[in-house]
Amino acid sequence: AAYRQEGREMDTQPPLRFLTASLHVDYLRPTPLGVPLEIRGKVEEIKERKVVVSSTLIAEGEICAQGKVVAVKMPEHLVPKDGKD
Repeated sequence: AAYRQEGREMDTQPPLRFLTASLHVDYLRPTPLGVPLEIRGKVEEIKERKVVVSSTLIAEGEICAQGKVVAVKMPEHLVPKDGKD
């Protein structure tokens, strides 16, 4: 979403880097093992320095968990100068 906001193709240089400002997960029911899982994500908000994304984990038609992450663009002084992580 952040690349699209800037009118860029995915994986173009320089990379966009984000830090997790907050992460909230509600575990609503046990997630079964050995079944296909579906994860749905939605960009709730996108601004110049912040992106908010919500997600839902579904198994066998039941919502098992819901979450929301707030990610902020990494300040320039924290971005590696050599381009390596």
